[in-house]
Amino acid sequence: MTDVRKGRRMLVLIALVFAAPILIASLLAFSGWMPAGRRNYGELVDPPQRLQSAATTAAGNAFEWATPQWHWTLVVAMPERCDEPCRARLDQVGNLRISLGRHAGKLRIATDRELPAPGVLSTAAGVYHLAQLPQPMRDRLLPAQADFTLALVDPGGHLMLRYPEHADLKQVRKDLGKLIR
Repeated sequence: MTDVRKGRRMLVLIALVFAAPILIASLLAFSGWMPAGRRNYGELVDPPQRLQSAATTAAGNAFEWATPQWHWTLVVAMPERCDEPCRARLDQVGNLRISLGRHAGKLRIATDRELPAPGVLSTAAGVYHLAQLPQPMRDRLLPAQADFTLALVDPGGHLMLRYPEHADLKQVRKDLGKLIR
């Protein structure tokens, strides 16, 4: 009889060893904890805003937010007056697209104003100058005062992430690297 009890105890112990990680992971997931590497730097727009109406480029062409080619769109909302530090950071935004390497074609950049001076962003491919952002996007974007703000639109035409002024562009690049593959 002691052999049977010893065998049952061993079976229960083995079951607990294998079930413990699942129970711990479930408790952590239900509590809302998430590892730091899984979080986005940008602020998630909740609920995601569907951009149904097309924007118009400065040249008068229609700019569709939903793309069958599966392009993500990085929207750059510039302040009325973009000084020298702002222009230098705009060049870094152009470098964001270049840094994606072979995936650079999956990201397009849309600005809400003409670029103030020639630079990396003004000469890069995949950059569109919009005459005006749609009202739902303007309502959801963080206002730009001294520096630009960024937003990310998914290929289905949903405003997903927004970034504040003076956003850390290295962190934005990490977000893009997670999304665009």
